[in-house]
Amino acid sequence: MFLSLPLLCAYSVFLLSFWRARDDLHLSLPWDVAMIGGFGAFFFLLTLFTFTGRPLPFPFFDGKFFLSLHRWLTALFLGFLAFHIGAIVVTDPQILYDFWPSGTPGMQFGALAAFLAMLTPGLAFRRVWRRLFATAGIFRISHVILASAVLGGSVFHIVTTRVHVVLSWQVWACVSVAAVALVLPATERWLLARVTVRPGWKRRIHTRHLAGMLAGVIFCAATIETAAFLLWRR
Repeated sequence: MFLSLPLLCAYSVFLLSFWRARDDLHLSLPWDVAMIGGFGAFFFLLTLFTFTGRPLPFPFFDGKFFLSLHRWLTALFLGFLAFHIGAIVVTDPQILYDFWPSGTPGMQFGALAAFLAMLTPGLAFRRVWRRLFATAGIFRISHVILASAVLGGSVFHIVTTRVHVVLSWQVWACVSVAAVALVLPATERWLLARVTVRPGWKRRIHTRHLAGMLAGVIFCAATIETAAFLLWRR
């Protein structure tokens, strides 16, 4: 559970950075609820580029823990994304017209990113990618490309719709965070190749269940924190 504290601290900084003052847009409460669901989805999307399923030096657990954590974070990301989309459609059904060819590019890129976000985990099932891809290496490359497309489309959607992220420093911060997330997996691989492990140290095994517990704690705490933050900013 030691990972939940830094993740929740990062989530707090994320919300405070990308959410302007309470009177900036005069949005209704349902709209703000839908928007903050989208921001939560974007945050968990960024965490997927940090916890890619590859074992990290800390915590010193086996690979099953990190792979399971990546899957649980994917579930949280998709859950917040589904809530974001559903809340927007319920609040303002006319927004569906923005998805037509004559709609705004920001909304169309958001819809494309949402579609790829649902497609990418489906292709990651072992039975699926073994049938579609010749080797595991090709699958990993395609997975990275699709995930990068989801992140890029999400950033374009956020900075062009101009909801809460309207100041220039917010736009550049959003783009910078996404750029760091894109290079983070390669940086982790570079660092792991140079990390020396003390002789006799072994990774803790049978830790897959801890990833589910951690995801549950993060979900409950993030939901409570999001609700408290939203009420405070209004």
